[in-house]
Amino acid sequence: MSGRIPARIVRLCAASLTVLAVGAVTAGAASAETVYNNIPTPLPGNFASIGLAATSTTEFGGEIELAGTARKEPTITVVMSDWACESGSWTVPNTCLTPKNKTFKIPLTVKVYAADELGEGPIAEKTKMVKMHYRPSDSSKCPSGEQWYDETTNECFHGYAFPVSVKLRKLTKMPQKAIVEFSYPHSSGPAQSLNVSVSEPEEKTLSIGADPVEEWFANSTSSEMYCPGAKDIGTLGSEEGVGCQGVNYQPVISVSAS
Repeated sequence: MSGRIPARIVRLCAASLTVLAVGAVTAGAASAETVYNNIPTPLPGNFASIGLAATSTTEFGGEIELAGTARKEPTITVVMSDWACESGSWTVPNTCLTPKNKTFKIPLTVKVYAADELGEGPIAEKTKMVKMHYRPSDSSKCPSGEQWYDETTNECFHGYAFPVSVKLRKLTKMPQKAIVEFSYPHSSGPAQSLNVSVSEPEEKTLSIGADPVEEWFANSTSSEMYCPGAKDIGTLGSEEGVGCQGVNYQPVISVSAS
């Protein structure tokens, strides 16, 4: 479940000291129906991921196709991947220290666009203060000295995957095909090392709904987030070119609605 990110993206993230890495699904209200799910159970220790700070990106997400019929007041859950330590750094061996379950709060914005009307702007938007988890401390069980140890899987990871949820109460009917985007302030503090988890088809994380296009959607000033020759750099748009990144990465998210 570590995933693979194209080399050119990896180089960009490494230069920014934020690396690409993932997450899980939270249950909604009893009456809610899960209409899209790309979050595996159990949740792995981490995924591949896209760092907004590392890629000079303001919004990142993907296009999804909902199953079922529930569309009202959706709750969108996204799996984050955090590489930030409460003290020390994952880049310096044996310095990362984080008390158990230590968190920090930042505003997370979720936007929903109709897939065929992206230029019309979001049909729903919600910003919520959410708790983000620091990654656990370096473990002596991990030979690199730069990773934490997952007792449940006996694996070592750099980043730490966890889910957060935002409910869009004002959205009365979510489109069957929608583009879901995430953004958060990332210019300073631990959010500089906070990423959005992604998965690829080979990982078989998608269990409900569909991914109708083989590309992510981003608003970035970095050409690395678009296909070569893209004309819409600096605006919200798709990668524009199936397979130009070498693989179909999709955000690790779920949607439940009533």
